[in-house]
Amino acid sequence: MTTYVGSRVPRVDSVDKVTGHAIYGVDVALPGMLHGAVVRSPYPHARIVAIDTSAAEKAPGVKAVVTGKDFPHLFGAAIKDQPFLAIDRVRYVGDPVVAVAATSEREAQYARDLVRVEYEQLPAITDMRLALADDAPLVHPDMHTYERGGHEIIPHTNCNTLYRYQRGDVEAAFAEADLVVEGEYSAHAVSHVALEVHVAVAQYDQFSGDYTLWVTTDRPFFLRDDLAGGLGVDGSKVRLKVAQVGGSFGAKGVPIAEAIAAVLARNTDGRPVKVELTREECLIASQLRVPAIMKLKTGVNKDGFMIARSADVLWDSGAYTAYTVGVAIRGSQTIVGPYRIPNLRILSRQVYTNKAITGSYRGYGTTQVTWACESQMDEIARELGIDPVEFRLQNGYEEGDSYLNGQIMHGVGLRETIETARDEIGWGSVDRAPAPHLRRGKGIATMIKPTMTPSSSNVVINLGEDARVQVVCAAPEIGSGQDTVLAQMAADAVGVPLDDVSVPATDTALTPYNGPVASSRTTYHMGNAIVSAGNEIKGKILELAGKTFGVDPDYLEMRDGEIFDGEGELLVTLKNLLARYHGEGLSLTAGGRYTSAQSQLLKANPGEEWISSIFWMLCTQAAEIEVDTETGVIRVIKVAASADVGKAINPLTCEQQIEGGVVMGLSNGILEDFKISNGRIENGTLADYKVATIQDMPEIVPILVESVHNEAPFGAKGIGEPAAAATPPAIANALFDAVGIRITDLPITPEKVLAALSEKKEAEPGD
Repeated sequence: MTTYVGSRVPRVDSVDKVTGHAIYGVDVALPGMLHGAVVRSPYPHARIVAIDTSAAEKAPGVKAVVTGKDFPHLFGAAIKDQPFLAIDRVRYVGDPVVAVAATSEREAQYARDLVRVEYEQLPAITDMRLALADDAPLVHPDMHTYERGGHEIIPHTNCNTLYRYQRGDVEAAFAEADLVVEGEYSAHAVSHVALEVHVAVAQYDQFSGDYTLWVTTDRPFFLRDDLAGGLGVDGSKVRLKVAQVGGSFGAKGVPIAEAIAAVLARNTDGRPVKVELTREECLIASQLRVPAIMKLKTGVNKDGFMIARSADVLWDSGAYTAYTVGVAIRGSQTIVGPYRIPNLRILSRQVYTNKAITGSYRGYGTTQVTWACESQMDEIARELGIDPVEFRLQNGYEEGDSYLNGQIMHGVGLRETIETARDEIGWGSVDRAPAPHLRRGKGIATMIKPTMTPSSSNVVINLGEDARVQVVCAAPEIGSGQDTVLAQMAADAVGVPLDDVSVPATDTALTPYNGPVASSRTTYHMGNAIVSAGNEIKGKILELAGKTFGVDPDYLEMRDGEIFDGEGELLVTLKNLLARYHGEGLSLTAGGRYTSAQSQLLKANPGEEWISSIFWMLCTQAAEIEVDTETGVIRVIKVAASADVGKAINPLTCEQQIEGGVVMGLSNGILEDFKISNGRIENGTLADYKVATIQDMPEIVPILVESVHNEAPFGAKGIGEPAAAATPPAIANALFDAVGIRITDLPITPEKVLAALSEKKEAEPGD
């Protein structure tokens, strides 16, 4: 029995946030703190001929001016290919070249503008297709010498990731297919546009050699190790204190402001340095979603069963790799969709270009490949004359099906997500538009995503003599409500009131190791660790109560801070029990650890176990839209978003996550559009780069499907990522339903709609 799990409790951090008491990275201010500013490259590719910092060094308030040659180190999560500051060449417009620290922001910016850099422009490659050409300029001529993980590259080219997968006889299956559909689909770069900009404060102790950084990140230990590797020190020499995070969506997992702050702090005699990027810098010089071009070929039989799929995916990492290697590998696998396809072939390549860095973005590659998969699913269904919903139901995964690597899938609520979204949108009904030039249509899309597997989480739960519980863990609150969810699980696991549970801020020197607050893994992994530690604490309490009152602890139960005997009668409150031992300063501590590495659920074909996921995220969205045939403008009227959450620890938070994902998907599906010319982002302000606002919001109906997972804490899976992926293809499929045109390259702009309508009209018989 649970008291708080499954309840719509208010967020535990809500009061601090609405009253302005929450401390974000931009709020951090330390005694003697300096401020940093950065000189950035104006060219996509150039050799640095000379740097003159003499005027900047003499400017008022300046305490440090640092160049890449002063700090010639590289960092990188998968490939160590990125300098803290450009050393001998710049590789994209916005690449940091010189960093300045001064006593105020204004002084730092003034000194920055005094720096003079002489460049020799080099041939730039800004098209990912051309990056694979034999004569393409090499963004990293020495890529083959870089320290990297075990993934495959193509040396002496721009291809920094090569991944292949094959199962079955694909060509034979295509030959046997009654219908083969081919298409090319593209997904563009978009910005995370978190409310809070990138910011970090760094301090260096010249006596101990320790770095301390105040950061806003979703993966503190990953970021710590990334920085330590680049700085050439052990991870214990880098300490991260994590403030409240004003949104991340994957953007704040790699060193951006942190790298510059650390470089400057190394040169300021112990004074802390704050680096806060402008909104424009966040848009052009931080990290974007990885663009992709996807060629997809699918064979089906006349009964509507898919028998073969071939996918050729090309990804653009920009100037450096960051976390894009995982996107290119794990992301490409999900282009298969949540469907049974016996014969598969996947080729995934990722290339360097002289453009802005790309990396993790909500969905980690699934927003791109779901666009291709679900667009083609509708094309196939219409070619066969099968209802798109029925086509998905017929081919979709069921409980106990095998994933592409042979893993037996568990906790699969796909069918229910499709059926509930279908019913909520009123599938099959025809809505009359209010004017002749307006057309309405409905579309559906579904998706699948794994979670980071294997990974681990650790927690320490402290029960103080005041009967209050601390959940000490490295799971920063990034705005998604996990502090509340973790507190709910801890309250029920220990058996105390929710108001008596707190989740202190992350500090890598004090909080035990945890994987990232990413891949929608926190509820599952940290939740399991919390349940383990919480049960141990509860056992110790009941043992103490049994000893105190001469009762067998096996017959006692504790919930909401009260201990009951075997008859259900109140024996004592936890506070009164602990008060009996007040003079002894009694406190109880337990550690919990969870790792998915040994789970039997991960069994798969030999050598392919690494493809398995400890749980699978599944969601379906159905959209109703209205398109103006005179302007090409799409208005999204309603989105029914059904997600398989396993078990909703907090239904309110789950619904908010779904709603946020839908809005994000809508925004990057029909609004967000970088204008890039020769590697330069021309609309790098929020005045020109359009994101969804309250005026663009449709009616969103979040639907929670609970297919309980047996190894999950209380049955719960992840929820944060899936909803963003299904929105764009659902809109595109609704557009086809409305006016019979198919847009295959994101975003779906009014210009593209009008052009497609014109082309369709010209192709109609008799015109």
